[in-house]
Amino acid sequence: MKRFLLFALPAVLLAACNNEEGLNSTATPRVKYIRSTDPALAEIYLTSASMGELIAIIGDGLEGVCSVRFNDVEAKLNPTYITSTAVLVNVPGTLPTEITNTITLTTKKGRSCVVENFITKAPSPVINSVSCEWTRPGEALAIHGNYFFDKADGSPIECTIGGIEAAVTACTATRLDVTVPDGVDATAKQRIVLANDNGEARSAFYLYDRDDIFIDFEELNDQGLPVWDNWGRCKDDIHSENGIDGNYMLMTGKAADWGWDENLSLFFCNILNEAGDLRRELIPEQADIADYVLKFEIRADAWDDLYMAMWFSDLYNSFSVDGTEPQCHWRGYSLGLETGVWTTATVPLSEFCYGKSEDESRTLTASLVRNFCIFFFGALDDSANADTPISIALDNFRVVKKQ
Repeated sequence: MKRFLLFALPAVLLAACNNEEGLNSTATPRVKYIRSTDPALAEIYLTSASMGELIAIIGDGLEGVCSVRFNDVEAKLNPTYITSTAVLVNVPGTLPTEITNTITLTTKKGRSCVVENFITKAPSPVINSVSCEWTRPGEALAIHGNYFFDKADGSPIECTIGGIEAAVTACTATRLDVTVPDGVDATAKQRIVLANDNGEARSAFYLYDRDDIFIDFEELNDQGLPVWDNWGRCKDDIHSENGIDGNYMLMTGKAADWGWDENLSLFFCNILNEAGDLRRELIPEQADIADYVLKFEIRADAWDDLYMAMWFSDLYNSFSVDGTEPQCHWRGYSLGLETGVWTTATVPLSEFCYGKSEDESRTLTASLVRNFCIFFFGALDDSANADTPISIALDNFRVVKKQ
């Protein structure tokens, strides 16, 4: 069991029944006990487990097991985690049609055994993200997560935003579609709360949260441009019509393979002033980059190719795609963004890891997370996309802790 405990990590589970030892086994499986794969809990025998939990079924004659059913729901098996004395398996994340509180193990040769009085517990709902954190009242919002199960009486999971009930329009176990209530105050940050028979979930993030925004295109200088000495844009790039939170920046042009399109050339924001002082701290000096993400809202009206190069810099009034700073080459067009619809993008800071070319690896450090640059310049994924239009609206850039 030490071998299993060391490797008992959630895995991409594959179809079982192809382990050589078990293909021809005529043994009848027998279960002695079930326990956690956490070494600290190894001496505790389980009589229940939550959906998604990895458990170890201990016994003998298990080498031929190719089917494990919790109630009437089939689990996915990885033959690597099946031996004559143990089966490691994740409890399925699907609600059973009939609750029998059993686990049924069956071999390739049709031998089987049943574990009685084992309860599969449905966890509380989990909220991971939403389609757009600036969805306006009265509009549709998709909430992504898990365990969005209906209540026992057949009614859907409850959703409130800012304490006001939101109408549920569609629901699966991992996605909940709601309408943001008209009474929600979009000028203040609002939390999402879900509740069903299994418990309650409160979003770790807020809608309309302005606390960490460092670029929102609201405060303009005498030239009609955002403050903090941005470069490469003109006042005609700042719009508010069809926005989500006041002003936004529109970048338009054409995709080109290592081509310089002045209309897509550059956005540059100085977090440092001329004296080298921070106008605002984006992350603490000693922060771990792995703990943070860059978030922003994007509306892709047209975009089929040419990544958006982004990087941070600790230099005042200096920017270069040929510089030494680690770049992120963000291919938002590959994410299935809905054309013309505002979406919240989340980019881990760990993805800021390239030079100008992707064959060069670099490492971002917290001391660099100061000035911020955007530049559409690089290699096309497909040369056939040359000269295709790019039209992208951007708003509300912020660096936040990973939830």
